[in-house]
Amino acid sequence: MDNIILYLLTIIQQQYKTICRLLNLICRYLPHKQWAFDDSRSPEYKKYSIDRLPRIGSPKQDWDWNDLLAYYKKRYGKELMPVRRRSHCDIPETSTCPRCGAPLPYLYKNNGSKGLLLCKVCDNHFAPDNSRHHKTFTLRCSGHQAIRR
Repeated sequence: MDNIILYLLTIIQQQYKTICRLLNLICRYLPHKQWAFDDSRSPEYKKYSIDRLPRIGSPKQDWDWNDLLAYYKKRYGKELMPVRRRSHCDIPETSTCPRCGAPLPYLYKNNGSKGLLLCKVCDNHFAPDNSRHHKTFTLRCSGHQAIRR
């Protein structure tokens, strides 16, 4: 039994030495730039490249509409005025912005009669009767820099 283990260990050592010699030979005779993925920019290999995964963040804020109005006044030196309506507003009275909680005077229809509202305080798009436009998460660019040629 000991002879078999000793025999297998000597074979493994010989294989290791052979692999080291081959790697040394490859590294010596291939230029370093070519060895470092030079072909990865060619159009043939582009279809095999994988984009970075997007960062996932929550759009939920820690502040409400009163805090945002105070910040706007401090930054610009004037108050953010409510929406001036020219005609009767058919937005439900109970509608508030799901992101900052702004009441009806700061909401207006963004796309006419299609039902999408826009909050003037936090610039959030949403539908008052349906949560289809309210996102629970956002995908953000991971800062991938373009390759210069």
